Amino acid sequence: MRILYLAMKDLSQIIRQKKSALFLLILPVLFTGLLGAVFTRNGQEDPRLPVALAMRDAGALGAYYETLLGYSDTIHPTAPGQTDAASLEQLVRSQKAAAAVIIPEGFSRQTLAGESPRLTVIVDRNAPAGQAADRAIQLAATRLLGAVQTARLGAEAHGPFGSEAARQEYLLASLADAVRAWRDPLVRVTARPAGTGNAAADGFAQASPGMMVFFATIGMITPGYLLLAERRSRTLARMLTTDIRRAEIIAGHTLAMFVAGFLQVILLTLFGQAAFGLDYWRDPAALLLMAGVLALWSAAFGLLIGTLARDENQVVLLVMGATLVFGFVGGAFFPLDLAGAAYAAVGRMMPSAWAIRGFQDIILRAAGWKTVTGPAAILVLYALAFYALAVLRFQSDAAR
Repeated sequence: MRILYLAMKDLSQIIRQKKSALFLLILPVLFTGLLGAVFTRNGQEDPRLPVALAMRDAGALGAYYETLLGYSDTIHPTAPGQTDAASLEQLVRSQKAAAAVIIPEGFSRQTLAGESPRLTVIVDRNAPAGQAADRAIQLAATRLLGAVQTARLGAEAHGPFGSEAARQEYLLASLADAVRAWRDPLVRVTARPAGTGNAAADGFAQASPGMMVFFATIGMITPGYLLLAERRSRTLARMLTTDIRRAEIIAGHTLAMFVAGFLQVILLTLFGQAAFGLDYWRDPAALLLMAGVLALWSAAFGLLIGTLARDENQVVLLVMGATLVFGFVGGAFFPLDLAGAAYAAVGRMMPSAWAIRGFQDIILRAAGWKTVTGPAAILVLYALAFYALAVLRFQSDAAR
């Protein structure tokens, strides 16, 4: 019961502090909206790989092939300024285009006549982008040839035509229908590494977990002040003269910080789901697990700060300094995939990166509680390490 009384005392003090609402709710909401809007605006550009298309054919099939390239989820055709082979090779070599395609003269006439003219494809097949572009280019060509074959079979089944012009007209009309059908196929398989399918939601899928983790640690400024005041006013020393044990004192303070952090995460996830359409609560067990371990880690962090700081300025410096490292290096402000290999490798070891990963697994990849046990376990290990350091520091202060 004494643990609960001590925790309730800390919580009542946290609630009365004006800074608590600022760091626990107001600033996380504002920063989430700001960063989410930035990510959403940047994400509105076409994410597909550009492919330079040099059109040297005057027939209809060249235009149909360009249309099929435009239907691709992987690439989109662009018109290069120079269409000679050397200029196109330079575009690919400089990575301004993932690949280049030259549609030769007479491509439509030869294909409709049953011949097999070859497209000229310039691509670096050793690069991942080149491999992806090459597959999409070949797929579009296969679809075009399939559409031509379908149109020819349809013309044969239609019966004799009055003239070759009538046959060609029928062929082109059937070909147009076949190409148009690829715009919205009956069966579509789409592979996405991450994303909700909504550009705005995808932007907030980075901002919301990042800011939630970032402010979960900044929010420990107020508990840090309370622990510091308790030590400086000798309240801690007087408590130790009673029958309350040190373990109970530590447990009471930790419980208060855990409850504050847990409620903060719950409220911010509810806000993220209601305001930005992020499906945090698709699996309540997974969400509650991640909220619990994040609150546990932030509570251990707050306890450590409270035992290390000697004055109010040190509380702010220690919290802000550590939180900025966790935030900027751990991917709270931008995806680590956008950083260099060395930076990303270091960032992925941060506790903040594991927390963000757990929440993004839920909202982006529909992960259940078993899937997020990995990130949760890493956060628990960090929490235990911080907690052990805080206990050692606490016992050292109590002995003095």
